[in-house]
Formats: sequence, C-alpha cells, structure tokens
Amino acid sequence: MKHVVEWALVAGCVVAAPYLSGCSSAPRGLPGDGDGGALGPSGSNGDSGDADAFGGPPNPCPLEAVVAVPDADTDSGDDGGTACGTAGVPALVAADTAFAMAFLSVAFVDDGGIADNAVVSPYSVSSAMMMVDVGAAGQTDSQIESVLSLPANGPAEASAYSGLVCALEAAGSSNGNTLALANSLWGQKGVSFEAPFLDVLATGYGAPLQSVDFEGDPAAAVTTINAWVSQATQGNIASPLGTGDITSQTRLIAVNAVYFKGTWANGFDPTMTAPRPFTLADGTRTTVTTMSGAITAGVGGTSSLLVVELPYKASSGSAMAMDILMPEAASAGLAAFESTLTPVTLSSALASLAHPIQYIVEMPKFSFSTSVRLEPVLVAMGMSDVFESGVADLSGMDGAMDLSVAAVVQEATVEVDELGTVATAVTVVEGCTCCSVVIEETPPLVQIDRPFFFLIRDTANGAILFMGQVVDPGE
Repeated sequence: MKHVVEWALVAGCVVAAPYLSGCSSAPRGLPGDGDGGALGPSGSNGDSGDADAFGGPPNPCPLEAVVAVPDADTDSGDDGGTACGTAGVPALVAADTAFAMAFLSVAFVDDGGIADNAVVSPYSVSSAMMMVDVGAAGQTDSQIESVLSLPANGPAEASAYSGLVCALEAAGSSNGNTLALANSLWGQKGVSFEAPFLDVLATGYGAPLQSVDFEGDPAAAVTTINAWVSQATQGNIASPLGTGDITSQTRLIAVNAVYFKGTWANGFDPTMTAPRPFTLADGTRTTVTTMSGAITAGVGGTSSLLVVELPYKASSGSAMAMDILMPEAASAGLAAFESTLTPVTLSSALASLAHPIQYIVEMPKFSFSTSVRLEPVLVAMGMSDVFESGVADLSGMDGAMDLSVAAVVQEATVEVDELGTVATAVTVVEGCTCCSVVIEETPPLVQIDRPFFFLIRDTANGAILFMGQVVDPGE
C-alpha cells in the first residue's frame, strides 16, 4: 500500500520556531494536505492574530509533555558561547541564497505568483526539503539537490547545516534578540524506519523521531504536534493542523519552526509615527501609518534603486539586519526589479551600502501573514518526483518505495513596528523601545514610500532567514 509523508513549514509571525539549546540544528517543516491555490497571502495593518493555516482548534496540551524546549527568551549574552562548526557553512549559505533567488522568481514573479504583501522563509523551505533528502535516493535525491543547489546530499550536508544553525542562533539570540530554529519528526507508532535516516535527522538536524498514532488516533496526533508548534512559535501559531490534515495513510510528518524577534539598534520614535503618503504600484497615492526616527543605517543603491540596511541590536560578532530594496519612482517597479534578482545582483546591491551614519528614516509600519502551498512552486523549479506516488524514491526512510510527499506548506507572518521585528515561519516582527537621540544638525532624510522588497539576514555570513515584499502597507 502506498503511504504519504507530509511535510509542512511553519514559518511566520517570520514564522515559527522552537528553541534548541547549544548547537543543535534546526530544520523547518510541517505537513499539511488541503485544497487551495499555491499561494495565499493575507494581511492586516495592526495587531496580527494567531496564524492558522489549517483551521484546527487551539491546543491545551503543554509542549513539555512532548519534547523539552528551553526558553526562547533566554538572552545568551556575549559570553563567547559555544564554538560553532564552520566546515561547509559558506557553501551551504551560498546554496541557500541561490535557492532563495530561484524560489523568489517562481513564487513572486512568474504568472500566478504572489502580487500582494508577502513574507516567506526560503531558509525554512530548504531546511525542510534537506530533511526529506536524507531519506531520498536515485533521481528523487538528484532533483532535490539540484533545486536546492546543494553541494552534496542531505546526509552529507548535516554537519554544515548544524554549524549554520548554531551560528545563526548565536548571532540572533543576544542583546535582547531571540532567534530560535527547530525541527521535529513524527512517525506512525509501530512503523519501522531506517536507522541511518533517523540517526542523521536526530544528530544533524535536531529532529529525533517521536511516535504518534496517525492511524488509530489522528485527533491525539494533531493535538500533540500542534502543542509542539505552539510552544515552538511562542504561541504565534497555535493550531496549524486540523484533524482533516492527517489520514490513515500518513506515516511521517516533519515540522520546522523558525522564530525571530529582533530589536532595532536604534528604535523609531513612537511620538513621530503619523499618517504619511505612500505611492502604490499603479501610481495611486494613499496614506499609511509611517514611523520616523533618527536611525543609524547603511544606505546605498543606484539611480534606480534605494538600498537601506536597518541593524538590530548586536553583540560582538553578531550582525542581524533588515535590508530594504526599493525601486525608485522612475524605475519599472517592484516586480520588474524582483525579476532581475540573482545571487550576483543581490550581492552587488548590498555591497553598495555605505558605512552606517545617522539618517531621518521614514518607513511604514506593516503586519501581514502569508500561507504558501509549495508543491506547485517546487515542481516548477524541477522537483517533481518526490510528490508522485510510485515514482518517489524515499527508500532511505523505510527501505521501500512506498512513500511520497503529500504536501509542503509554509505559513509566515511578519510585524514591523517602532521597536523592531518578530518573525516566525510563521513570522512576526516586533520592536523594542529605545532612547531618544539628541542631534545638532538635521540628518539626511530617507523615505521608504513606495513598494519594496525586504530581507532579514545575518550580515556576518549572508544567510537569508526571511524575505518578502510590501506592496501596500495599509492592507
């Protein structure tokens, strides 16, 4: 009998993430199988409610009963921390960037792509599919590696993945910031999975197998997994799974969560937030809630592109930031700009950033969620076999050719305000308060007042955690 492996991504409030201590690796991925289009953004300007991709009921089950997860609010400080492995990390970051730009082209730019406000975590997609690749063989394995631009297959990349996660958590979890990355693996009780597959996921991807009874008690399985997700995302995603998302044929579910809460190095002044003009893609001018403040930022770009880098609070050696890339008024617009983005053109744009100085920065507040059904995107990128029953070769999981991937789903939310950013994948952007700045001369004015593309990344190693576009901050 053919069975399915369901993989889903919780990325959002920018997404979603349980916290693994030390240098445990953290993949992303959650299963979901439902109807609907490939891409479905939704948004609000103000408080963003709990992301709920599948409509399941809230879960009272405490995560502690499922898996021990340290407090993600723990501030690691600048005490040196645990040394992170570096072997293979630059090559993996380069692969993730190449995948992110290719993913952007299909998910945002091509016909049928997202045309509205959107946030996604390409890192989370890549992480989840790397977990799948650990159990893949033959052409299925080759397609996954090719689409993800991996230097090697999932098992071979486990050490580099673990080192990257360690470095990211060290950079993103200091000085009041929190970055938590985590994976979990849920298997049908009584089903035997291959030991090498389980060993690699447990040691290299931080996802030891946990048994549930999909077949006999799907409701209890949903409750258990939802509880893990809820705590992993600090409540930003409470019930990603409903009872209809698990069937008697489900044998394995992989969940990835990414959670980021960043505090601006220089916060915006809340008393300066006010309605200001914003020009939409069609030239229409509207009024949106816009922040303003004396911000130390890097600014660069060209005659047709403004690039602004807003740093989060950092300790020595850590460097998380949000990058804004806004086509200028005379340019062809955001969609045309996004169609030109490659690893090379993105690197060139970011390399134009000047040394940070103080500016008066005006930027809209924004808050929205994006639900993405990823099978069509990944198939369009060349990863087709893994989704086709009877063709998919996931024999590394259970020693047979009876498994295929039913769904890959990501939900992300982002919220940006005067204090900072919260992202889960589920993604949320949240800010922190900051002191006022006394200045003798008025700094140059930087206005972010047209549709723009954004990244949340580790500027030390270049790893992109989240990316998205703001087309209309008022929606």
